[in-house]
Amino acid sequence: MGNLRSNKARLSAATRTAVFLMIGGLLAVPYAAVALWIVQLWQFAGANPLAVPSGLLIGTGLLAVPSTLGVMRTLERTAANELLGTAMEEPAGTTRLADVARGALWFLVHLLSGALAVAVLGFVLPTLAAIALALFGGGTTGLAPFTGQLLPGVETAAAAWLLTAAGAAALALLFGVASQLRLWAVLLLGPSEQARLAIAEREARELARRNELARELHDSIGHALTVTTLQAAAARRLLAAEPDKAAASMAAVEQAGRAALEELDYVLGILRAPTDGSGSLPERLRELIARHRSPGPPAELRLAGELSAIPDAVAGELYRMVQEGLSNAAKHAPESACTVALEVHGSAAAGSVVLRLANKLPTAVPAAADPRRLPGGRGLAGLAERAMLLGGTFGAGEADGMWQVTAELPWGGRRTRGSREK
Repeated sequence: MGNLRSNKARLSAATRTAVFLMIGGLLAVPYAAVALWIVQLWQFAGANPLAVPSGLLIGTGLLAVPSTLGVMRTLERTAANELLGTAMEEPAGTTRLADVARGALWFLVHLLSGALAVAVLGFVLPTLAAIALALFGGGTTGLAPFTGQLLPGVETAAAAWLLTAAGAAALALLFGVASQLRLWAVLLLGPSEQARLAIAEREARELARRNELARELHDSIGHALTVTTLQAAAARRLLAAEPDKAAASMAAVEQAGRAALEELDYVLGILRAPTDGSGSLPERLRELIARHRSPGPPAELRLAGELSAIPDAVAGELYRMVQEGLSNAAKHAPESACTVALEVHGSAAAGSVVLRLANKLPTAVPAAADPRRLPGGRGLAGLAERAMLLGGTFGAGEADGMWQVTAELPWGGRRTRGSREK
């Protein structure tokens, strides 16, 4: 059954290629008539020296004008997609001279390959059939008038063999050309090197955009869900013994839920237009710290330097890094204090900001709660990606009984020592 389907697919492809060649043959008919007309002008060359050059100029114009039109390239591209099995899209942007030249060359290839197919069907195959019938009948005497016209002065039997060899060569050439048409179509009608680079850059930007959205969802919604889960667990434990504290925890759950809705609206807004939220970075960080609730001591925010010098793009990434760091601290060390320190160096023209986020490690760290083993493996990786995309550095590890996350994000031409992850 599989072989039958494969044979049908090959037959269908061969049929479509034959149709494509026939279209080229039909397009070649008027050009063949023009070529015959130019040949006939040779007899007037003595009386009118401009006859042949004028005919050549007219014939060249009739060939060049259609082959360089954009609509002709579109038609040829459509025909190749439908009949040769290519999948070329209409190129966007300005058409280059090289693209016009490649399209004209493909038009010429289509004409010549179609003319070859018509010649094989209309002349070569009938000739080979006549020679085969004559040989099957026992001699080549009946071919003498035919071979005498095609190859005058050549003995009939020799002429028959020469015509057979020429016909076989024409058939082989036709099959070879037909097998390469799809490749030539892609090379001559497909995107140029510059267009392929533009497509690759656009795809890279789209991929980076999707990765950005994934990081935003992980950092913002993941942070809210972590806080909600911790506060709900605390409320359950305190509900019977300390209802006031349980009520406070549930209020924190409500607040975290509202903040999550705001964050979700922000993240979905990335799909429409880039935005970095409302308010200055210190205000947003203080609100984030205020929303960060855990059974342990409250988080502490330390700011140094001129935070207004931080560009919006860097500030947006920095906010998400702090949010992710706080989420990790609440998840893996909920009883310990967390310190967030920002230090700005340089000016708005060129500078960098250093982020240091530290919290005490719990006395016993189960494997499942190890900060180095975040669920899904995207916590630290996402932070490292954010730093790397801005040309900064990143580090995370244990030091002096503290879990520390450090990052330096540059802007305005300032360079750091390269991205690293401890």
